[in-house]
Amino acid sequence: MSQSNIVHVAVVPPKSLDADVAKMVASLVNKEIFDTRLLLAGEIPRIIAHDTDIDRANSIARNIRDAGLVAFVCGDSELRNHSAGFVAHTVKPGEGEVLFRDKVGRESKVETGDIFLILKGRMRSHRREEISTTKIKINVPATVLMGGFPIMRRVTKKTGREALQLDDFVKIYDRRSPHPRIEMSQNHIDYAFLGPRLTSSVPANFPIVVAKLREWFPQAIFDERLTKPFKTDLPTASPREALEITCKLIYLCHLAMDRR
Repeated sequence: MSQSNIVHVAVVPPKSLDADVAKMVASLVNKEIFDTRLLLAGEIPRIIAHDTDIDRANSIARNIRDAGLVAFVCGDSELRNHSAGFVAHTVKPGEGEVLFRDKVGRESKVETGDIFLILKGRMRSHRREEISTTKIKINVPATVLMGGFPIMRRVTKKTGREALQLDDFVKIYDRRSPHPRIEMSQNHIDYAFLGPRLTSSVPANFPIVVAKLREWFPQAIFDERLTKPFKTDLPTASPREALEITCKLIYLCHLAMDRR
């Protein structure tokens, strides 16, 4: 089965799952009811079936929708194909528009009514840290040579450890594409545009930026479920790929709910 030919059926987990609906979905996707209930739990859209026949996948999704759930079909290549948005370094609001600039001065102008979704999340990664510790120890050979007078020496030991690194981000989408139009990362923003609201703390500044984005794009859906730990239902090469796949699923979920 070629990965490029695979299509997935994804479902938005409901707040409560009726027993008859769970049984029906289980029969559609050829899974045990217990496994189906596990798949239909949580807050992130879940992939519950795979197929190489787009018509068959659409039929499964349609039957799930008829049962009252939100379901949609997406291609494997669509989920894995990532196209980065404009990475903004600073922002300047205007009349009916917002101007984003990147680090080299390029600009992207966005009309305030164009934005469909503002997705806030948190990227968790691990980095290797090297720690040096220095202790004072007695230098035995030198002490013997000095007739017993204690001679001390410094001993430095280096050890490594894994440190968790958190980076909050925002992805801004319009209705035309599941790829973000604008991306902003907590640790790569010049916060000077905040003016009097600027603080000395990056973790304190970023929520202010997010609040302003919601103010500038009042019609946009705001989603922050990716600030919590999550997992993907597809095998991925890295946490970054898992994040991008999950962002697309959330975008497609909101699009499906909007069309519904």
